[in-house]
Order: sequence, then structure tokens, then C-alpha cells
Amino acid sequence: MSKRCVRIIQPPEGGSTDAIVSKSAAHRLLIAGALSGLDLQDRCKGLSQDITATKNCLITMQEALQSMKQTEEAPSDGRGSVPARASVAQRCALFCGESGSTLRFLIPIAAALGIGSDFFCEGRLPDRPMDEFLSCLSEHGCRVEGRNPKSLTGSLNGGDFVLPGNISSQYVTGLLFALPLLAEDSRIRVRGVLQSRPYVDMTLDVLRRAGVDAEEAPSDEETVFMIRGGQSFALAEEELINIEGDWSNGAFWIVMDGMFRLLEMRRQDAGRTDAPEHRIFCRGLDPGSVQGDKAVVPVTERILQAGASPVDIDVSDIPDLVPALSALACARPDGSVTGIVNAGRLRFKESDRLHSVTQVLNGLGADITEREDSLVIRSRGQLKGGCADAFGDHRIAMMAASAACICSDPVTISGADAVNKSYPGFYEDYERLGGQLQWL
Repeated sequence: MSKRCVRIIQPPEGGSTDAIVSKSAAHRLLIAGALSGLDLQDRCKGLSQDITATKNCLITMQEALQSMKQTEEAPSDGRGSVPARASVAQRCALFCGESGSTLRFLIPIAAALGIGSDFFCEGRLPDRPMDEFLSCLSEHGCRVEGRNPKSLTGSLNGGDFVLPGNISSQYVTGLLFALPLLAEDSRIRVRGVLQSRPYVDMTLDVLRRAGVDAEEAPSDEETVFMIRGGQSFALAEEELINIEGDWSNGAFWIVMDGMFRLLEMRRQDAGRTDAPEHRIFCRGLDPGSVQGDKAVVPVTERILQAGASPVDIDVSDIPDLVPALSALACARPDGSVTGIVNAGRLRFKESDRLHSVTQVLNGLGADITEREDSLVIRSRGQLKGGCADAFGDHRIAMMAASAACICSDPVTISGADAVNKSYPGFYEDYERLGGQLQWL
């Protein structure tokens, strides 16, 4: 893992930047495109490590399907054998990097297509919890064994797929893509409250655009999706050209703007007019998007309007916003308290984010108490700066860079290029907004 360091000598001064392509949307559209038979070679170049992983895995799977088709169509030699060059026994090596979306989306899809695959993982990904999901798949004709690689054998059968509500929504998305490919009809039954529901809504939107039906059935005690078998994907090629902007990464610019607004409020309260007002704007974000992380706007406004009053933020549907919102909470008036609640699933991200958020921000001068599934942030109004380890986590690196906006001293981020996982151009945009960086 890289430990390249960057020292933030001066945070951004303000201005406008363009949102990058949505990582969540790109994953889903690439999958729908591949299942529609579209050529992915020239799509989504240079976006991020996660998107590159998904695209490369899908291209490998397309090649495997073509090989299987050639095998089925190849003439026999009179004894029922087929040419060895098109053996269906050949397994796919699929390299997921550290992308949980790639792994969790593609396992059920490969199983539905009957592609025996070995999924190679990096970082913390091999150990992120999957047991309940893999147990569910094993009840439907396929097995995934091993830690790294995770080896898939067998083919997926339809029927009832029962999952607990606290399981990652990524598993639900993987099944929603896979089950329409099966011959028989299926149901996904999620017991209890479905966590991160907006991400499932994104998947349903992409399925609709690809001409695939997945209906939600009314139920009081569980979330039920009805999926008809024997469907075909037909995503238009244009859908892969103009992918919407990313609210999850745009959130860091929005909270930096919020920090500047809080500092300006403090100067006004003190009767000071000697410092110019700084603002940061992120263009290209659709307020009508189904991305759940667009909630960063109303949550930021709520924090700004709360003054010094206590604020609790339920992040069960917006877990990826926690690093950005935690940095913003540190800019609130001295003594104000912010609670980040229903955040237990953050322990199984690229880092244990409840721990890494606490360690990094406290190292920069914050006062955060880490609990089992929550954080309590007592603002000091400003941070001092210092050194921060990104913990190999892209959102922790961007959080530390955002926190520099309220630090009195420079911030040095170790492992700074973790941002390549989702936002390779983050520091270039940071500098375009007036930030001064020194690479070490």
C-alpha cells in the first residue's frame, strides 16, 4: 500500500469545480451495458480504481461468455467432443482491487451466467463480512469458497432469496442484476429495515433504463422485490456517455463550503469585516438524482442553522457521508455537540471508519468519542493541524484534506493517494481552488 505523503500548506481559497462522474452510477451502468452486449473497452477511462476494476472484470466475463457460446456452437468430431480451444471448464480470474461493489455485484451475476470465477481482492476486502450472503447463494445452487481468491462454482437457481435488513445493500443490488438472467422467477425478501435504501433505488433506476422489470411488492414486515426470469438487458449506448455527477465525492466540496460559511458567521458575530468571504461551489450535481448522498446539502444546512445546539445525524442511509460530515462538525461553534448515529456498518469499509475518523480528526486537534455504532463530536471551533494517516481509505484522505480548512497549522496526509480509489483528480481540483500542496 502506498504511503505517499502530501502536506497541505494552504487550504482552498474558493471558486467552482466540476463534479466527477458518479462512481455508484458508473458501476451499475457498466454492468447493465455489459449484460446488454455493449463494448466497454473505451468507456469510463481513468475515472477511478474501483470503476476500472468493475469494467475489466466485466470485459473478462464477456470474453468468457463468448468462449462458452463458441463451445456450444462448435461442430462435434462425431464422438460428441468439441475443440479444446473453447473449453467451458476454463475459469475466469476477476481482479476486484479493493472495490466492495465490484465483488458483491459480480458474484451473483457470474453465478447466474454460469461463469466459474476466482475473485481476487486487495486491502481489507477479503475480510469484509459476506457469510450471510454466501450462505444464501449456497441454497440456490452455487458455492463461494476461500478467502483470497474467493472461488465461485456452480450456477445460480431462482426462487426466494431471504436476507437480513442489516446486510449491505450491495448484495441486494447484485441479486437485482443477476436474477432477471435466470429462467425462473425469483423474489428477494429483506427482513427488517433495508439499510442504505437509496443505493437500491439507484439500481432499480438503472434496471428500468435497461428495460428490465423488478417490482417491489407491498409488505409491512419486509422489503420484497419480485423479479421475472428470462429477461434481457437493452441499455442504450448513450447511457454510458453522460453519467451523472457524484454526490458522494462532491460532498467534500460542499462541507468545505460549509466550513467557510461557519467561519464567516463567527467573524460576523465578532463584528469583523477584515477577511474576505470564501465560497466553494461544485457544479454538475443533479438535485433530482436518486443518489442518497445528495442528503449532504440538507444535512449541511441543518448543521449551519443549528448554532451551538446539539445535533444528531442518522447515517443509516448515508454511511459514505460520515467522514465529510464529521469534519464539518468540527467547525461548529466551540462546545457544540454532534452525534453521528446508526453508523455500525462503517466498521467494515475500506477502513474501520468509526475508528479512523476518530483517530485522524483527534490527531488534528478534535474531541471525538468513538462508541460501538456512533460518534460524539464536541467541537472546539478550530483544529490545530498536524499529521494524519489515511488508513488506506480514500474518504479518510479527503476528510483530512477538508479538515485543513479549519486548521491553524499545515496538515500532512500519509497515504494521500488513497483517493485514487474513487477520485484520482482530487488534489488537482484542490489546487485549482487555491490550495497549496507539497508532495513529500
